[in-house]
Amino acid sequence: MEMGYEKGPVTIVTFSDGSASIYLSSGGGFIGGIGHESVRRAAQAFVSAAGKFQPQMTAAKDFPEPTLGQAVFYIRTDEGLFSSSAPEKALGEGKHPLSPLFYAGQEVITQYRLLDQSPGK
Repeated sequence: MEMGYEKGPVTIVTFSDGSASIYLSSGGGFIGGIGHESVRRAAQAFVSAAGKFQPQMTAAKDFPEPTLGQAVFYIRTDEGLFSSSAPEKALGEGKHPLSPLFYAGQEVITQYRLLDQSPGK
C-alpha cells in the first residue's frame, strides 16, 4: 500500500510470513517486523485481506507515485501484479469497497507505532 502525502509517499510492504516494512520517502521507516508478534500478525492479516480484494483489481505493469491524498494497493500473486487505488479520505471513512483493506494496512502502521512507543525505546 502506498499513500501520497505532501512530504512524499509512504509505502507499506508485507509478506505472508509476517515480514512488514514501512518506507518513508524522507529516508526513514521500519524494516522487518517479523520478530514482533503484533507486527507479524498485522502483516499476515493485511496479506490475507489483500487476497480477498485481488479479484476486484486490475493488472498492473508500473508503479506510479500516488498523488496527494490517494492510496494505491499492489498485490503480487503467482498470476501477476494487480493494483487498485482510491482517495484516502473515502477509505478512512469506510465509504469505499477497499476500506477494509486500508484498515488492515493501517493496523500494520499502528503496531509499529506501538512498538516505537513501548518502554525501553
